[in-house]
Amino acid sequence: MKKILSIVLALALIASLAACGGSKTDAAPETTAPSDTTPAASGSGYTGGEYKLTASSHMAPEDLVSMYMDDFCDRVEEKSEGKITFDRFYSSQIANQAESAEGLKVGTIDVSLNDWGSMASVNGYTKGSVVSLGYLFSSYDHLKAFAASDDYKQMQQELIDQTGIRNLAMGASGFRHVATKNAPITSVDDFKGLRIRVPDIAIYVNTFQALGCATTIVANSEVYTALQTGIVDSVENPIQTIWNMSWYEQIDYINETNHIFCDQDLFMNEDSFQNLDSEAQAVVLEAAAEASAVNMELAESKSEEFLQNCIDAGVEYNTFDTAPIVDIMKNQVWPSFFASVDGGEELVNRILALA
Repeated sequence: MKKILSIVLALALIASLAACGGSKTDAAPETTAPSDTTPAASGSGYTGGEYKLTASSHMAPEDLVSMYMDDFCDRVEEKSEGKITFDRFYSSQIANQAESAEGLKVGTIDVSLNDWGSMASVNGYTKGSVVSLGYLFSSYDHLKAFAASDDYKQMQQELIDQTGIRNLAMGASGFRHVATKNAPITSVDDFKGLRIRVPDIAIYVNTFQALGCATTIVANSEVYTALQTGIVDSVENPIQTIWNMSWYEQIDYINETNHIFCDQDLFMNEDSFQNLDSEAQAVVLEAAAEASAVNMELAESKSEEFLQNCIDAGVEYNTFDTAPIVDIMKNQVWPSFFASVDGGEELVNRILALA
């Protein structure tokens, strides 16, 4: 199914990309490595080329993820004086999260909001799972410190080299929590047998199977119906997603777990990036850095607002002792990552030291 989608999208996009200067070339272009500083875009009048690109978000337009994409696209269009434009798609219109990760690799999607876990699970960049390890990051400042680190820059270059995908900038939806129907979670034992929806990302599946859950992979756009019909009894996501996707209508409790920091980053097909002239590349990188900073601030500042929205709608916010969950993550899930990534344990230790 994914290969069919990729072929259809490729045929649909070839004409528009070729007409507007964004066509792919058969030969792999020379890679421009992520740099410590963002090149300065033209400040007194853009003189670069004209390009038409495709941008995709698997979330609804009002979600922070889609707002991040829109902010980036708006900034690029403004800085290029309308010469670089985007066809924008939301709510998995052309690709769900897993499909967009594949689309970024094969070039049927130019820009997409996605996460490092998908780069690992879908595109084979195993080290990317580190960002989704349970209880690795303790705060937004911790994540920002990692995004500014040499380890992160190395991951960005490795992703280009191994998959042909460029990470333009880090972003976030917030810390993830477990929402349940009918009964709250009072202890780690309540996870055993819990029918929980998880995304099609290996690290998420492994995390909840380690807790004894009965995991079911459901696309974001189908979660509401899955909760409504009883296919699953619970879901895990940032609170802002629980609100914006209206899942709060189908759950009774938001259980504070903070189990995974949900990154949502700007990724771009590397051929698409290299097909831009140098001034257009500078505009894209500058816009990505600016939009990332705004997104991080919004994700942190609005978390309480979204929680209060859910509470006002009748959802109960529940807290319990998560220490046993932390132990399971560190003793069962983390070692699996260490075994799959050369130097994985040392990488995790360096990230922990940034807290």
